Amino acid sequence: MIRLLHLAAIAGLIASAIYAYSIKYDTLYQAEQVAKLKTRLRKEREAVAVLRAEWQLLTRPDRLQAAVDKYLTLEPVGTVHLGRLADLPARPDRGDEIARKLEALGLTATATPAARDKPGPTTSRPAEEPRTTGSTAARATSARPTPVRPASTRTPTATR
Repeated sequence: MIRLLHLAAIAGLIASAIYAYSIKYDTLYQAEQVAKLKTRLRKEREAVAVLRAEWQLLTRPDRLQAAVDKYLTLEPVGTVHLGRLADLPARPDRGDEIARKLEALGLTATATPAARDKPGPTTSRPAEEPRTTGSTAARATSARPTPVRPASTRTPTATR
């Protein structure tokens, strides 16, 4: 029985030694791969730096101006080349897209509750149109005064 236990312990020891060596060599292989990738990365960064330097050289304004003068026959832009705003086609009227979508769904556009509950205009200014649901834009004719907040009435707390 003791011999069998000794043989199992020796077999376990050999198996763990083999596993430890395999882990060690796998770690060394991975470290070599990392070193190779770092070298490749450094070379690529150097290549990118060279390409950026070449691009800077090729896009110098004095070099480009010389190439333009040599190869292109450009004319200065005159008023003949410019268009007027009146020459543009009129923009098509899009209408109320939200109301169209609501009608397509079988719903109708309703006025906001605030606009619906207000009584008719009693002043001499023209009546405002009720805004459709979802409209948050304020009218320029109805300027609301901004409320003034009182100064803080909190007293500072004593520090210890």
